[in-house]
Amino acid sequence: MRYCPVARRRRGGVTIVEAALLLSIFLLFLFGVFEYARLLMLLQVGTNAARSGVRHATVNVDKSSTFVTVDEGGVLCIKNHVKSQMGGADTMISGFEVTAWPCDINAMYQNPPLIIPKSGSPAWNQASFTERIAVQITGEFQPILPGFIFLYTGGGSTTVPIVITAAAGSEG
Repeated sequence: MRYCPVARRRRGGVTIVEAALLLSIFLLFLFGVFEYARLLMLLQVGTNAARSGVRHATVNVDKSSTFVTVDEGGVLCIKNHVKSQMGGADTMISGFEVTAWPCDINAMYQNPPLIIPKSGSPAWNQASFTERIAVQITGEFQPILPGFIFLYTGGGSTTVPIVITAAAGSEG
């Protein structure tokens, strides 16, 4: 009896289809990692900028209450100081805003602590010595690939809200 191998059909197209499927899944995962890393980098840079901004505010309590947005006497206002500390990352936040206020001390000692404005909404520069001043950065993070946003927000939005707050004791 002779052994005759069965003629095999060429299956070149299957390899291309499998490669396309695997490559698309790999690229989806890779770009998702890039977007998440970009968000974490933005949060870290924003936190450092808010801390620097609150230090800037605590030593400039003698400035007017418009000092949050208006430069005075050759000293950068709080908003411009925070933007300079962001190193251009503020352009990744749409609706970028910087606000400053004196903190409600009772709310800071709650569990969990809350950093909220003092009642009556006095100006940030009216904080007395050792009273806490807060600087807050707010805005929206827009990913480059909005399809990945469901990982952050559960699918309900196309942006990620950014709220970064830092507080420090007044030196004025």
